[in-house]
Amino acid sequence: MKKIILLIFMMTFVSCALLSPNPNRKDELVDKGLFLRPFTTDYCSEWPDGKFTDPKQWADCCFTHDMHYWIGGTKDERIASDKELERCVKNASDSLNGFLMYLGVRMGGKPGNAAYAWGYGWTKDRDYFEIDSDEAKKAYHLLEQSELNKNEKEKELINIFIEQILIKKIKN
Repeated sequence: MKKIILLIFMMTFVSCALLSPNPNRKDELVDKGLFLRPFTTDYCSEWPDGKFTDPKQWADCCFTHDMHYWIGGTKDERIASDKELERCVKNASDSLNGFLMYLGVRMGGKPGNAAYAWGYGWTKDRDYFEIDSDEAKKAYHLLEQSELNKNEKEKELINIFIEQILIKKIKN
């Protein structure tokens, strides 16, 4: 009887050790697909980037908003990002356009597997979460290396995002 109990204990112990992630082996998480992909944007997803007379009129607003959505973060950070998109588009065009875009992102941008969902840069669906220092460093390097960082306007927007968002998270 003691041998059976000992055998069950050993099997339980070994299975727990095998199933528990080792915090010293973060690379194993990458192998399972839990990593941040390079930044991509389609600017104003499912919405024009500007008016017929100025086709990129509020595209910069959407580019910045996409950086926020790419990395994700907390629920409060999403709300702030969506409000900033509304303000930016309002300043670039008008109140109605800003409000309609705000409604669109609030309804369609929740965390999930869509290409425009909150946290879309992660290879696996992630709900609202705090960006830690290591994740912010990875995002920083991905943005620095991005092909989008070669266009002067986009380079400026990326640098602002790095300074205002990522540097603070790296220091925390």
